[in-house]
Amino acid sequence: MEIAMDDKFILKVFDEIGLVKDNNRLLIIVSHSFVEMMVKVLVEVHTECRLKNHHNRLEKLKSEKIIDEFQFDIYNWFRELRNEAVHSPLFELTADKYELLDGKVDGKNLQPDYFHRFSISLISELWNKHLDVFLPRFHKALCV
Repeated sequence: MEIAMDDKFILKVFDEIGLVKDNNRLLIIVSHSFVEMMVKVLVEVHTECRLKNHHNRLEKLKSEKIIDEFQFDIYNWFRELRNEAVHSPLFELTADKYELLDGKVDGKNLQPDYFHRFSISLISELWNKHLDVFLPRFHKALCV
């Protein structure tokens, strides 16, 4: 069975994330880098804006209805978690970091031990909803 081109790219992303899955700080940083890259592409494709700030990009995507309020909340939470992971000298992913997601996300995903799976679902959800944008953009990455 041949894997579709879009599956090959996303599998490469998941392989890279798998390299850091046992270190939550690195996992957050690497996973968020893919989310940030995809958000930047969505802004470039759907708007005339060239925003440098990730939060502003998320706001723009929400205002243009490219992402909904739920997606904004999740990706903004992830942005804040990434900032904490990057800027804290001692970082540990603990259950209290998920408080903002209570009631928004299935509770079984709100555990530090499941962050690898949760980060993959965040990336997959964004990728799958905007495949028409990402596939042409990242096709070159598959040819390398």
